[in-house]
Amino acid sequence: MTIKAKLILLVVLAGAATVGTSLFGIYAELKGHELAEKNHELRIMPIDHVGTSVQLLNQMTTQSLLALQHDPEGRTAAMHAHGIDQHMDIIRNNLTALEEVNAKIAAIEHRQAESNEAQQALFATQEELVNVAFRPLIEKLEEGNYVGAQALLILTLTEVLPRFEEAASTYEGILRDNMEEELARTSERVEQDVLISIGITLINVLIIIAIAAWIIHGVTRGLKAADRFATNFAEGNLNEPVTLDSRDEIAEIITHMNTARESLRETLKRIGEASEQLASAAEETSAVSEQTDRGVARQMQEIEQVAAAMNQMTATVEDVARNASDASSSAQAANDSAKHGQTILGNAVNAVGILSDEIRQSSETIDSLKAESEEIGKVLDVIGAIADQTNLLALNAAIEAARAGEHGRGFAVVAEEVRALASRTQGSTEEIHGMIDRLQSRSTAAVAAMQRAHNQVDHSTQAMSETEAALGEIANGVNGINDLNFQIASAAEEQSAVAEEVNRNVQTISQISEESAQGATQTKTASAELARLAEELQARLAGFKL
Repeated sequence: MTIKAKLILLVVLAGAATVGTSLFGIYAELKGHELAEKNHELRIMPIDHVGTSVQLLNQMTTQSLLALQHDPEGRTAAMHAHGIDQHMDIIRNNLTALEEVNAKIAAIEHRQAESNEAQQALFATQEELVNVAFRPLIEKLEEGNYVGAQALLILTLTEVLPRFEEAASTYEGILRDNMEEELARTSERVEQDVLISIGITLINVLIIIAIAAWIIHGVTRGLKAADRFATNFAEGNLNEPVTLDSRDEIAEIITHMNTARESLRETLKRIGEASEQLASAAEETSAVSEQTDRGVARQMQEIEQVAAAMNQMTATVEDVARNASDASSSAQAANDSAKHGQTILGNAVNAVGILSDEIRQSSETIDSLKAESEEIGKVLDVIGAIADQTNLLALNAAIEAARAGEHGRGFAVVAEEVRALASRTQGSTEEIHGMIDRLQSRSTAAVAAMQRAHNQVDHSTQAMSETEAALGEIANGVNGINDLNFQIASAAEEQSAVAEEVNRNVQTISQISEESAQGATQTKTASAELARLAEELQARLAGFKL
């Protein structure tokens, strides 16, 4: 439960206790008023009614005595300026009032028999007093019988009225005793209500104190947990979380503080890692600054060399401008020579073309000779085949002649001759065939040589054509060179102006390099300071337990 809910509960209970106590007090007060009114109605009013009835009867007695003074025969009649009717009217009115009072007394309820008996005795003596004394007295006075009225009044005063007064006193005493008893009971009830109110108040106070103690205990636990967190935080201990087994606002604050502690812990870890990287980067920056310083020094030296080179380049540009003019004249002469060489190459190309045609024709003739020798070789092959066949036939004929004996000897001689002729023919054919083969080989070599010569001539023709074209291009190039020489001369002048501008820029760069050298020195100093701050940050972070 949250502290807000607890406080609301405490306030509600305190308010409820206050309201309940107040309501009970109001109830007790109303009950007391009710009892007082009831006691007044049931106990005091009857006493008043009894007193009223006694007063009315006493007044009736007094009026009766005053009425007797109106006796004409008496000495007191002249003392009254009014008539007897005035006294008689008062007596009659009192009788009517007495009946009303008796009705009120009769309406009173009594819990005790003694009270009822005393009431009945009061009514009996009162009725006797009215009916036996006052009504007959009124009649006698109206009749003018003052003596009888006086005797009746004496009887009333001596006998009937004392009995009524005794009954009234007895009844009034009983009523007063009942009133005192009722007042005692009312006082006791009021005391009980006061004690109950005090008890309820004490119970409410104890409940409120218990709830307040519960709330204070919860708040104290939360504050102690917050104190532990603050102590750990002050000591730099971020590694130990603080827990609180509660669901109030302080527990939420502790939870948020733990979340913040964890976030701070992670942040400090990252800061530590970053400080290490920062220290490393500072060292690297310092090293880079030193390298930059050395590089700037070398750059300044090189810039000085560039400045000297620019001065030399300015002089060189002027020489280039002069040489460009000389080159223009030389280019014109080269152009004329290129045109003359182009003409000579044109004539050579024509002559080589004619030579190429003649070589092609010779190659075609040798190809025809090769073809004819191949045909001769075919004929020799046929002749060789015929010689082989003739030799075979001559051999067969010699065999047959040998079989014929003496008759075939002449035929054998002829066959031998034919065989010898065939052998010589075959040998001659082979020799001719060898010669033709050699002729074909040489023809083939000649054709190949002629082909190579033709190809070489073609290549030479192509080369001379290309040379002619190249000479044309050279001529064009020379013309271009001549134009370029003019442009070079113009550009050399512009380059001279640019070189001067570059020289000024080099001087500016030299100044910037000096500033860069100063900046590198400052960077080196700042890097050293940054490394020192990183070490100091690491030293401070070492005070935290992460």
